[in-house]
Amino acid sequence: MTIREVAAKTGMSADTLRYYERIGLLPPVPRNAAGIRTYDEYFVNLINFIKKLKASGMSLEHIIDYIRLAKMGEATLQARKNLLAEARETLVQKINSLQLVVELADYQLNNYEQLLQPETEALLQRAPVPVPMAV
Repeated sequence: MTIREVAAKTGMSADTLRYYERIGLLPPVPRNAAGIRTYDEYFVNLINFIKKLKASGMSLEHIIDYIRLAKMGEATLQARKNLLAEARETLVQKINSLQLVVELADYQLNNYEQLLQPETEALLQRAPVPVPMAV
């Protein structure tokens, strides 16, 4: 399969596939006599596996580590599981951070007339920004 065919089959762009090969996430892809990459089903399966790990929140660096550890065998099972747990914790932290942002947006929306509206108008008039009263 050509890079275009693999890109279509996996939903990844050709640029991303080249990048994954360049950073070592994908092993070197065999090339034909004309220098064109020739992928087989192994690469399709590996790319889909990488997508699965990425969807679970793992960074590309951790996916590289995960695959490297997997090649070492069963002795690395806990280390691989730790990488997944770390990715999960990062996702939980992002969710918590986003929840705080939502709460701030709710506060600003619920108190718009006392907070953002006067500040917006003052800024547009280049006037001193009013200090909001305690709510």
